[in-house]
Amino acid sequence: MSSTSTDGEHTRVITLSEAGVAQAVFGPLHRHLAHIQEAFRDPNAPRGAPAYSVTLDAQGDRVIVRARTEANLERVQRIIDALADLARRKAKIREGEVFAAISFSDGGGETSAPFSLPQLGGLTLRTPRQVHYVEALRDENLDLIFGVGPAGTGKTFLAVAAAVEAMKQERVDKIIVTRPAVEAGEKLGYLPGDLAEKVDPYLQPIWDAFRSQMSETDLKTRRERRQIEVAPLAFMRGRTLSNAFVIVDEAQNSTVLQMKMVLTRLGEGSRMVVTGDPSQIDLVRPDQSGLAHAINILEDIPAVEVIRFATQDVVRHRLVAHIVEAYHRDESGRG
Repeated sequence: MSSTSTDGEHTRVITLSEAGVAQAVFGPLHRHLAHIQEAFRDPNAPRGAPAYSVTLDAQGDRVIVRARTEANLERVQRIIDALADLARRKAKIREGEVFAAISFSDGGGETSAPFSLPQLGGLTLRTPRQVHYVEALRDENLDLIFGVGPAGTGKTFLAVAAAVEAMKQERVDKIIVTRPAVEAGEKLGYLPGDLAEKVDPYLQPIWDAFRSQMSETDLKTRRERRQIEVAPLAFMRGRTLSNAFVIVDEAQNSTVLQMKMVLTRLGEGSRMVVTGDPSQIDLVRPDQSGLAHAINILEDIPAVEVIRFATQDVVRHRLVAHIVEAYHRDESGRG
């Protein structure tokens, strides 16, 4: 690594000589470097002036970084170092992980101290708010955590990953995931089978999350031993959930009475995570949703934490964040 400064421009050459690391960090057709440079776009640049305060030029296993300030140069160094560290551990880097490195590098000032992208169950956390959420999920002093916000922010997926981590560390004996059986524009009554069989297809995202954290054989064994259970909210009535990690998913579709019922199932040695998106209520009367009501009356109680996600935390396709914002503007305009 070498640095020079001339006429107000700071230049640094970063070399990634290890096999495969440069290719992983730069990305296909140097797309990852393009994303990093885009993070330094200057929206106030006058017409005809350079649009970016940082430029990156890849040459073989080197990247030449030119920046207007030393602080920006150091920030790019931190991003490249974090991605190189990730490449050494997992070989391939996804676009989302590049955005995560950009996000976590912000606010680093002029320090060049390295940082590692935070992980949970092999998943790279993408935003500071996700990190806050996972810290709450791991905090044994918190017994009830609400994770609310737009679709695609990782609320349920991270909750499942944290639950599997707790089970593997033997901090809980079982994992229970439940969600309301609400007809989201589709008539469940016309589907064959009992309530569990009708609802099971709607629980597929939950099983996908479990499969990302354990083998199919391990999942099947734990299901047979009733260590992992996924069931409709109605099946929770009358139970006491002890020594369990409980996840209440799609909670915006529970009524006030249903929410009270499931929250009071919490038994000795158990913790509960309640997730939902208040903008996607499928109840006939949205004002009867139990999620907002529960947060309103419980938020100030000790051992209760509320994490509110925003569109900036959406980690699905980049277009999803814009879609969420567009619908929010439309609803606000009509409201």
